[in-house]
Amino acid sequence: MNFRIFSLSVLTFLAACNNSDPQVTEGTFEIPPGPVIVTPAPGPVVAPGPVPVVIPSVWPKDNVIEDKNAFDAGPEGGIELALVDEAPAVKHHSTTIGGKTVEYTATAGHLVAYAPNDTASSGTEGAQASIFYMAYTRDDLPKENRPVTFFFNGGPGSASIWLHLGSWAPKRLKTSEPFIPESAYTKKPATFPWIANEETLLDKSDLVFVDPVGTGYSQAIKPHQNQDFWGMEIDARVDLDFIRRYINKNNRQLSPKYLYGESYGGIRIPIIANMLETAGTKSYEPDPSGKKATVLSGVILNSPILDYDTNCGQGGDMSCNGFLPTFGMTADYYKKGTKRGDAPKSQYLDTLRTFVREKYNPARSLWYTPVLGQMKDLANQTEFQFEWLTTYWDNAADARAWAAVNPDNALSYGTELADLFVTDTADHENFINKFLVDPYSTMKDFAETAAKNVEKAFTPGWLKYPATPVGNDFFQDMTKITGLDIDWFREFELSSNKFHASIMPDKNLGIYDARLNIPKDGGYDLTFYEDEAFAAGIKTVLPDDFNYHNASEYSVLGDVILSLWKYERENKLQNSRSSLPDLVGTLTYDSTVKMLALHGYYDLVTPFHQTELDLLGAGLARRIPVENFEGGHMIYYSEEARIPAKKTLDAFYDAPPYTPPSVTIQTMSLN
Repeated sequence: MNFRIFSLSVLTFLAACNNSDPQVTEGTFEIPPGPVIVTPAPGPVVAPGPVPVVIPSVWPKDNVIEDKNAFDAGPEGGIELALVDEAPAVKHHSTTIGGKTVEYTATAGHLVAYAPNDTASSGTEGAQASIFYMAYTRDDLPKENRPVTFFFNGGPGSASIWLHLGSWAPKRLKTSEPFIPESAYTKKPATFPWIANEETLLDKSDLVFVDPVGTGYSQAIKPHQNQDFWGMEIDARVDLDFIRRYINKNNRQLSPKYLYGESYGGIRIPIIANMLETAGTKSYEPDPSGKKATVLSGVILNSPILDYDTNCGQGGDMSCNGFLPTFGMTADYYKKGTKRGDAPKSQYLDTLRTFVREKYNPARSLWYTPVLGQMKDLANQTEFQFEWLTTYWDNAADARAWAAVNPDNALSYGTELADLFVTDTADHENFINKFLVDPYSTMKDFAETAAKNVEKAFTPGWLKYPATPVGNDFFQDMTKITGLDIDWFREFELSSNKFHASIMPDKNLGIYDARLNIPKDGGYDLTFYEDEAFAAGIKTVLPDDFNYHNASEYSVLGDVILSLWKYERENKLQNSRSSLPDLVGTLTYDSTVKMLALHGYYDLVTPFHQTELDLLGAGLARRIPVENFEGGHMIYYSEEARIPAKKTLDAFYDAPPYTPPSVTIQTMSLN
C-alpha cells in the first residue's frame, strides 16, 4: 500500500527605547513646586503628593459609537470604503496601579490600512482593509516619552481577544488556572469574573489590541476580499500598514514602539518588525516637532512558534527534542516523573536540557532515517485519527450503525481520510469502500499496519541499541523523565498527542496548559476551556468599557482562515514557514532593538525548549532571552505566573536600548 505522509496538526493555534527618557520608568512625571497646573475638564483627579505633569491639551471626549455595519468573516467578505467610519468610540476610566490613581482612556474603532505607496486621503485605490482595534492610553503623559505596544494573537485566524481580556489590560477575566471548579467538569464555564488587573502594563505603555483581517470586526475593503490577506507575507504587511496609520493619526511618531505577539504571533511579529526596520522612518509621517521618529524599540514573543519545520507537533519527521523538557515538567507536576528528585526547578530544567543534548540527540541519530521518520509520522497520525474516532464509537458495531444511518457523512469522512493517507488510486478506492461498511475496523487495521511499517524501517544501529549499556541507560531515563513506562524502543520520538493522552489516562488534560484536567468522562475537550466565557465577555466589554456597539458577531476564531492560510514567503531565499530570518534581519537593521520570549513550562503546543533550540540554531540564543514561568501557552491565565511575568516585562520596558557586550581583545606577548 502506498501512503501519503500528511502533516496533520491538532494544535490549531499555535505568542531599548529609542529616544527614551529614564524618567518614564515609573509612569509618573514630577516637577519641582511651581505654578498651579490647570487640568482641562474632563481630567484626572490630582491626589495629594507629587504634582503630576498634565499635558496642556484637550482630552478626547466620551463618544458612543453605534456601528451599523455588518461584519463578514468569510473568505469573500469585505466592506465598501465609504461605509467605514474612523471616528473611535471613547470612554474614560480610572484605576489604581501601584497604589496610585491612574486615569486612562479606552478607545475602539476602525482605521483603514492603506498601501504604503498611497496616502491616507487619496481615495479607494490604496485602501486595503478596515482594521478593528481596542486601545488603552494614558492621556495625562507626554506622548514623546510614552511607549505604545501593539498586541497580536495567533492562529492564524485568532482575534486579539485572549491577550486583550486575559493578559495586561487595565481589567481582565480571571480564569484562576490551573484550578478548575467542579461545576466546570462537564460544561465549559459561561463567564469569568471581570476584575481590575493588578498586573496591567498600563503603567509602562499604552496598549493597542489589533484584530487581523477576518477576525474581530476587521475586514477587507472592496474590491479586496478577506482571503486576499490570509498569508504570511500579506498579513504582516497589512498589519504593518495599520500600525503606520495608527501612529500617524494619533501623533505617536516619537513614542517608543513595541510589538507583542502570541503563538502564531511568533511568525507575524518578527515579519512586521523586519518590515518596519526596512522602511525605517519612512514608515511614519514627519512629526510636527521636526524630531526624528522612533522606528521600533522592542519585540515581545509570548509562547511563539518561530519555525513550523522544527516543531514536531505540526507533523512531519522533525525531531521532538524540543518537546521532551515539557514532557518532563508535566510528568513532574503530576508526580509521575522520578528524574528530578529534590533538585530545584531551575536545576532540573538544566538537567532536561543536558539530557536532550547529550543523550536524546545521539539516540535519535541512531534511530532516524528519512523513511523511518515518515513512517513514524504516518503511524502517529493514523493512531491519532483512530483514537479520535473511538471517542465517538465504543466498538465496531457502533461505527457500522453510524455509517448505515449517515451514509453521506461516512462517504465524506472516509474520502477525507483516504485523501490524507493513501496515494495509490486502487488502494484509495478500496479504503473508502471498506470504511463505508466498517469504519472502526478499517481505521484500526490501517493504524496497525502503519505501526508495523515503522518497525520494518528500523536501522541496524537502532536494533542493536537496547542491548548496549548506553541504550539501556537511555531508555530508563526516558521513563524517569516522562513518567511513562512504555516500550521506548518502539515508541521513541513520542508525539505530544500521545504523551498528552498517556500521562494521566484517567483525566482529560489541557493541551495549552497540561496542568488543567477534568475527569475522563467530562463532557468537553479542554483545549479551549475558556473560549465561551471570553466570547461572552467581549460582548459586554465593548459596549460597557469602550462605548462601542455592533450587532454583528465578533469573530473570535476563524477555522476557515487556518484552512486557507498561505504558508509561503515572497522572498524564496527565506525559509517559507519561519520567522527566524526576520529576527536576524531586524537586528541587522537596528542592533539596539530589545527582544524577549516568554513561555510556560506546561505548554504542549509551542514548548519553551523548542524556542531555545530555534534561537540557538539562528545564532540568537544569547541575544534573545527566553524566560519561563509556572504556566502554559497563555501564561497570563496562570495566577502563579502573573506577578513574575509582570516583573520580567517591567524590567524589559525599563531597560535602555540593547547594547552589544563589549569584546575584550587579547594580544599574545612575543617575549
